[in-house]
Amino acid sequence: MPSKKIPDRYLRIAEVASLSGISASTLRFWEQHKLIKPDYTDTGQRLYTQNHLEQIRDIQRLRTVQGLSLAAIRSLQGRNTESNHSRQSSWSKPNLEIGPQLRALRNKKKLSLRDVASKTGLAASLISTLERTSTGASAASIHKLAAFYDTSVTELSKAQVSSAPQQESGVVRADEARVVPMFGPNIRIEQRAPNDAAMDCQKWTLQPGASSEEAYSHEGEEFIYVLRGLLEVVLDGCERQLLYPGDNIYFDSNRPHSWHNPGEEETLLIWVNTPPSF
Repeated sequence: MPSKKIPDRYLRIAEVASLSGISASTLRFWEQHKLIKPDYTDTGQRLYTQNHLEQIRDIQRLRTVQGLSLAAIRSLQGRNTESNHSRQSSWSKPNLEIGPQLRALRNKKKLSLRDVASKTGLAASLISTLERTSTGASAASIHKLAAFYDTSVTELSKAQVSSAPQQESGVVRADEARVVPMFGPNIRIEQRAPNDAAMDCQKWTLQPGASSEEAYSHEGEEFIYVLRGLLEVVLDGCERQLLYPGDNIYFDSNRPHSWHNPGEEETLLIWVNTPPSF
């Protein structure tokens, strides 16, 4: 009897190893110690989701940065299970899919995956996974791809809601925000401005450890105001600014910048880019 077709949203162990930098043997070892629990096909092939990938990155951070043992991480996972279920429930609104749009842009330029990889410096496997599943890439990687195609993440997300009613009054209600796609369960970005606004006005929610993973730059200027938690912003690879609740930062977007939540609590902030260039 033929096996069932694997849904596109799943990642194979080789893809997860490539995206996370963790070897397949280590992933299997962590599974033996009940740190991760992948899904399986009817033939026994391991399948991973974006949630698994985020969990693997969290485990690596706890191992390398905080030096925790496998037993300590397993205990910590147990304590976090209930709060994670609560957060995922409150974030039930699905992210927009832009993987197919990235594939269409690549095909329009008549480029192969290897062509785009060589021109952007991104791994071909990462680009392929992103096009196929709309998951698996960092904020910086997605931004780099969008810039290569002469567009932005904001523009890509606009294309999927072009038929949505416009807020002529300029008011975006609490439950009407457009969710910017693909950044996984640890990063939620809500677009708080109408489609034709001259600014990207966004509400960001970052879980502990969430980050851009690398620096990126683009045209424009940006403003960040921290409402809750901590945010570290690194400019030009050397200027580090740790922002606390009530702090804000304003900088030229052409300066290479990266960011992450270094705290143990959720970070909530307002982020504005002008012109819309995120």
